[in-house]
Amino acid sequence: MIEINWSMFLQMANFFLLIFILNIVLYKPLLKILDERDKKISETQQKTKDFQEETEKIINAYNERIQQAKIEAMTIKNNAKKEATEKANIIIEESRKEAERHLTEVKNQITKEIEAARRELEPELDKMAITIAEQVLGRKVA
Repeated sequence: MIEINWSMFLQMANFFLLIFILNIVLYKPLLKILDERDKKISETQQKTKDFQEETEKIINAYNERIQQAKIEAMTIKNNAKKEATEKANIIIEESRKEAERHLTEVKNQITKEIEAARRELEPELDKMAITIAEQVLGRKVA
């Protein structure tokens, strides 16, 4: 059986002394280290969260700039196409006018040559008509 005597009180005193010493030497420093670790973990998590938010902002800004650059490129491309089409139309119109002018010159030249040929052949026309009539009729025409 358990006896209550001085040794029990001495053991209880040793136990409380041991708890007091362990509290000062082991538990408080250990709890302090654990608190510091939790604090560092919290700070690191917050820094990570802040870094993720900043990264998302940068990515969004980058994507927005890319989108703006695409829109600008499409605008430039469309303007270049429009300009090229306008220049092509101008060149085609100038070519058409040049062709019409050249055609008019050729027609005028042909008309002049026909007139010259008529003037040249007109004096001989009477002789040719008489010769043709004589050949068709088979006799001499007066």
